[in-house]
Amino acid sequence: MSLSKDEIKRAIYHCVKCKLCSIATFHPQEAWSPLCPSGTYFGFQAFYAPGRMEIFRELLEGEIEEPTEGLLNAVFACTLCGACYEKCRRVSKVELPLAEIFEEMRREIVRRGWMPDAHRGIAEKVKRTRNAYGEEEAFESENLKPTKGADVLYFIGCTARFRVPEIADAMLCIFDKLGVEYQVLDEEWCCCSVLMRAGWHDSDIVREHIRHNYDAICESGAKTVVFTCPGCLKTLKKDYAEFGADFSKEGIELLHATQFIQRLMRERGLDVKELPLKATYHDPCHLGRDLGIYEEPREVLSAAVEISEMRRVREEAWCCGSGGGVKSAFNDFAVWSAEERLKEAEETGADAIVSACPFCKRNLRDAAKHAGSKLQVLDVVEILNEAL
Repeated sequence: MSLSKDEIKRAIYHCVKCKLCSIATFHPQEAWSPLCPSGTYFGFQAFYAPGRMEIFRELLEGEIEEPTEGLLNAVFACTLCGACYEKCRRVSKVELPLAEIFEEMRREIVRRGWMPDAHRGIAEKVKRTRNAYGEEEAFESENLKPTKGADVLYFIGCTARFRVPEIADAMLCIFDKLGVEYQVLDEEWCCCSVLMRAGWHDSDIVREHIRHNYDAICESGAKTVVFTCPGCLKTLKKDYAEFGADFSKEGIELLHATQFIQRLMRERGLDVKELPLKATYHDPCHLGRDLGIYEEPREVLSAAVEISEMRRVREEAWCCGSGGGVKSAFNDFAVWSAEERLKEAEETGADAIVSACPFCKRNLRDAAKHAGSKLQVLDVVEILNEAL
């Protein structure tokens, strides 16, 4: 993050004097809808944006000398979804990069050696196995048919490799069906998105993984890197550049799978059959609010199924609850947030809730199982693979 300490303090003082985001929602609907998953679930001011900003002020001014469970909960039980930023930007007309500031606060706390045990465990797994889940076995799939030196490289990501491999399999099948030659990294290491969201930017683990992935991709000769994980895409596109690993300077394009597929659909006029499925689309926070990718997934999805939109979409979308290290450290909260999203999806009469993020699929699926929901939970690439 490039903000100075003085810039952060100015943002803090503005935010704590406003507090509008914690007392009103500003959603453009007649019905009242909550804005912040964390504040709504935990119910205390410390879990809303202004409360966290006050905590950061106290940290910077030396008023907090020892960590407590309450402090760590308030700081880390936030998905960094960016909904508070959207409301702040639209209503107060002030550009406060709240998610980035909260990430910087976590960075300050981790520098002091304070962090949830769950995040310390992830760091240990990443260091030991090069993936966030501590899996010892490499990713394998009968659909994996890479071509060494191909112009397109598929960066699979930890979650699609080890928790929702059906997403990776669908993408591999799409490459095959469309006749797209692709390669994968011989040694794909964790992008370290989760660790950076949890404040581990300054660790040797993160810096080592950035350098490895950057060098491996540059040396691959690929001109385009495709991601089915928005977290990986955001991390390599935005965060890596802050560490001097800027792919744009190497002429390498980074695209989400839906952007890549949309381009092929427009260039080739793909033969996509219509499926007898009514779907509603869930905007992932990293893909939508962080990267501004809203239309491409909808265009790809609508080629195969009928879409019925939820009340809160695009910039207004309710977070699935999985991001920012929340799924690992606060699973009950994560599943609750996803259950709230499922209720909204069910209101549309859809057969399936479809996203474009492995984290979203995993958490929404957990919530559907917990709540006994009959909704199918799918990814856009799964739908398209079936429709091709």
